[in-house]
Amino acid sequence: MANVRQYNNLITASEVVTKSFTNQATDLALISDEIITIAELAHIKPMLGLDMYEELKTQNHNSTLTTPNATLINDYLKAALAWYVRFEVMNEIQFNTTSAGLVINSSEFSSAASAEQFNQMKSDTFRKAQVLSDDMMAYIMHDDQNNQYPLFGQDGDMSMPDLDGDMAKKMNGIIFY
Repeated sequence: MANVRQYNNLITASEVVTKSFTNQATDLALISDEIITIAELAHIKPMLGLDMYEELKTQNHNSTLTTPNATLINDYLKAALAWYVRFEVMNEIQFNTTSAGLVINSSEFSSAASAEQFNQMKSDTFRKAQVLSDDMMAYIMHDDQNNQYPLFGQDGDMSMPDLDGDMAKKMNGIIFY
């Protein structure tokens, strides 16, 4: 396994805000490179498989993307990844860890969402990411893309989903069979 953690992320904080946040004035400092890396590792890498993920990271970092990989990243992957990053960063935006413990962020012109409202928004954010990642997977596996993504599913590291439909899915802490 190559050390692709040293390479640029597949999306920037600015792109995340543009693609998935209503408030375009969202503080980019809230979306750290580590949060983006976590979203890549937790959501994108398992879908693509280790070899394809490493190829995309390497080509993206070196500015050597093949035409199919550039299309995949720009038209599909970034859209899904932006919503996964938003999903991962929502707790950081809602709450703040201080020396006094966990506190709810608030301002004089707004009030914090209830736990139910917050969880509903997180679930909806995750659903949107899933819709876009399902579209990306359909694009990769479509007959039109035959031989365009030879590393997809060819790594054997068990990070790929079982494409015959017998895979359990975990969504917001609930395991579906």
